[in-house]
Amino acid sequence: MTKFRTQSPWTAGLAILAALALLGTAITLGRAPMRADMRRQLARRDASIVAALVEKQLGDAANADEADPLVVLLDAATIPGLPGVLGARLHAPEGTLFATLLGGTNAAAGPDDALIAGATHGEVGVRYVPEPDPRLDLAVPLHDSRGMLVGIAAMTLDASGLAAEYRRLDASLARQGWLAFGVLGGAMALVLGIAFHRLQRLNRLLEERSERLVRANRELALASKTSAVGAVASHLVHGLRNPLLALQHFVAQEGRGDAVDQADAAATARRMKTMLDDVVRVLRDEQGLSAFEISAAELCGELERRLRPALGERPVRLETKAAAGPPLDNRTANLALLVLENLATNAFQAIDGPGVVRVEAERPSGTRWCFRVSDSGTGIGPEAAGRLFTPQESTKPGGTGLGLALSRQLARHLGGDLRLDHTGPSGTTFLLELPGAVSTS
Repeated sequence: MTKFRTQSPWTAGLAILAALALLGTAITLGRAPMRADMRRQLARRDASIVAALVEKQLGDAANADEADPLVVLLDAATIPGLPGVLGARLHAPEGTLFATLLGGTNAAAGPDDALIAGATHGEVGVRYVPEPDPRLDLAVPLHDSRGMLVGIAAMTLDASGLAAEYRRLDASLARQGWLAFGVLGGAMALVLGIAFHRLQRLNRLLEERSERLVRANRELALASKTSAVGAVASHLVHGLRNPLLALQHFVAQEGRGDAVDQADAAATARRMKTMLDDVVRVLRDEQGLSAFEISAAELCGELERRLRPALGERPVRLETKAAAGPPLDNRTANLALLVLENLATNAFQAIDGPGVVRVEAERPSGTRWCFRVSDSGTGIGPEAAGRLFTPQESTKPGGTGLGLALSRQLARHLGGDLRLDHTGPSGTTFLLELPGAVSTS
């Protein structure tokens, strides 16, 4: 039986921890690009403010006929609302350095060539540098009133305020991440916990039902064996009934019969002993105390040996024929022999005068044996044919009416069946089928 192992609490706990770890990783990985994008937006916000102030200053200078970019840049660096300017350089429209206005060292460490190159195409370049002191490098294109690029203002600003915003942003994102982790993680843990609890219940229920199924199979196997033993015992009683009646008649005469009666009594006693030996052997085979193989030809030969004494001087021939094929195991062969013996005995009794009884073993397919028992009697009437395998009152002297019913029970115990194949004025044929009854050794 497949063993369904109940999940331990450790398994559920580890699964929930693994799911929470995956959730935390997903939140962290998803927060990183969001943080970078929001930082860029804050830096560009400050860059846009500075660029707007420089452009305004340039516009005011143009209105005052002071369009010198150096003057404009110097005035912009000293605007009161502008964050602390650490350095300022003026580049020509093509990007070459024209003049350094403020902070020689800081200015030299200001916007790099990439930012300057972007500004030559009219783009405001921005870069945040956190160390050693937070600063913001800008490259602002300068245009005259006609929209012509007249220069590039490279500026380095104190970014302490921007760094503080970054820290507040990081703290806010961390809080939101922990909140999302707490809410989603709690919901996930709850769902997984409920799912594992239900899974454990289903596993326990499946294990209980599997155990009940195994017990039921064992009880069914025991009932099958008990049924077979009961059928064999009933077959024994059925077979002993006539010999006992004959012995009772002989004993009632106090042994005064002639030599023929004494011979009949001795033969009857031998037959009873043979039947008892057969039943003991069948019961031993049912318990698995011995195992060997019997061919179909040997089975037919044993059947013929048993039935010859019963024929006596009657003008009835017994013919047997067996096809080649794999042997049968002894358990199947012994039970089949009981059925065939009963069918052949009935066939002898169905013939009043001269006749023939045939027993043929065939293999119409590779998975089953078919035994045909036919006689040359006058057949079975339609009414009797409809209730052949039902226990009933026998029409034969000393009969029990149970022979065919017990024989079918034995055949079905072997996984086969017994049925009436043909009946008519020319005789009757019974078919014993034993599917899968061949030996597997």
